[in-house]
Amino acid sequence: MNSYLLNRALGSVLPKTFHTAHTTQLVHNLEPAPGIRFSNRRAAPESNNRDERDGTPFDEEDGATSESVVGHPSGVNCLAIDQFEGRYMISGGADPSIHLWDLESRGSDLHHIHRACATVSKSSHKDAHTHAITSLSIYPFDPVPSTIFSTSHDCTLKLSALEPPGITPVHTFNLDCTPYAHSFSSQPGSTLLVAVATSEHAVRLVDLRSGLATQGLPGHNAAVLSVAWAPHRPHLLASGSVDNRVIIFDVRRGGHNSAIATLDMDDPVGLAVPGSGSVPESFESRAAFSRNARAHNGPVTGVRWTSNGSHIVTTGQDSRIRVWDSGTGANTLAHFGPRVRNSSTSHLAERAPLLVPKSFTGPGQETLLWPNFNEQDDRGEIFMFELREGTYIKRLRVPGLMTGSHVARGRASALSGARINDLAWRGNGASGEGAELFSAHGDGTIRTWVSRQPDDEPDEEEEAELADRKRKRQVLDELYRGFVAPEFDLQS
Repeated sequence: MNSYLLNRALGSVLPKTFHTAHTTQLVHNLEPAPGIRFSNRRAAPESNNRDERDGTPFDEEDGATSESVVGHPSGVNCLAIDQFEGRYMISGGADPSIHLWDLESRGSDLHHIHRACATVSKSSHKDAHTHAITSLSIYPFDPVPSTIFSTSHDCTLKLSALEPPGITPVHTFNLDCTPYAHSFSSQPGSTLLVAVATSEHAVRLVDLRSGLATQGLPGHNAAVLSVAWAPHRPHLLASGSVDNRVIIFDVRRGGHNSAIATLDMDDPVGLAVPGSGSVPESFESRAAFSRNARAHNGPVTGVRWTSNGSHIVTTGQDSRIRVWDSGTGANTLAHFGPRVRNSSTSHLAERAPLLVPKSFTGPGQETLLWPNFNEQDDRGEIFMFELREGTYIKRLRVPGLMTGSHVARGRASALSGARINDLAWRGNGASGEGAELFSAHGDGTIRTWVSRQPDDEPDEEEEAELADRKRKRQVLDELYRGFVAPEFDLQS
């Protein structure tokens, strides 16, 4: 970075290039900030220690231990941040409750307890969700967040108004099936449709204009776990399902005609027109939509588009992350290595990667963040990869859960602090500090990761891994010398 500063002063580096180098470094310098915590309790007034409005207990002091400071006592399932200023974040729990947080309330302090500035739960409002929250989003067209969407295991999608200090449910869409995730397009020309991934085989569409939730997009043969609207085409929608498939829909079409393409993990070429110069004349392109095409060798838990729509990223319970060319449907064969975990589980839920917007990193340096999930051995780790090639960048580890070789194994549960259920990102950190990442955990905590220089402490686990590799290499070298030594003896 010092060389960029010098070249910028000399005028040999464009301002845009300097800015991209700086923001890329901010992403790569994400580190845990254990002093920043989120509490569902309110500051204690002098008169009493209980919220008269909804019964939420107050904090009597800020000196509580980190274990007692939780956002949702039964676990945090999902997070969402507003897309305008990135100031507000909402969280949904297994309680079930929804909290609104003002991320700017801490300023630049790295030791701060955030307190919910608005909340709703089944005890505070008769129309609130009655079962665990499964997904959240903030209506993207309001400069100041005023409306949120939420889905729950109570088989509903709710539209709620943000009216601090409360969150008021305004309308309920009964889906008559379990919703696992939803997506609303932030494109100005979007179709005001909410796509919902549900336990039904069809993707459900909720029309905000008419208030109807009856339209469906057939194509899958099992529950749909993830949906995502294309950022560059407001009528295109991608979905991932337990049937191992990823389908691209065109919502302008009706019925079975809406499924226009499937992704095939065995196709590194994609759709191509013979005679175009890119393929031989004899090449026969596969059909765009095929019921036999599989994107993963296991349920597809996450589907995301890159910020410019050029690629689709999918994750599956085969412990694979795949990157696809959205124009041709080709599997780019990006390899993320053996570190990735996304084990099979009887508890169906969306588990998707977080993609850093392309404008925040340099060309060819698009970044992906993946919260590792291992049903038998959660370690509380987030891996950072380069998107196009799958190159490993770094690992973020939840503080206090692992110390070198003393790793707690076999203790994973839905209420574990190592269980990372969701990630949320904002590129304008507190007081302009830079990038910030937030993670939702099974023990009810919301953890913060800020951009700062890492401590110069050795990573004992990585050192052990390097030592093991060196030892195995030495064994191979000795074996090799054992094979070639007799030849040299005969020659001598």
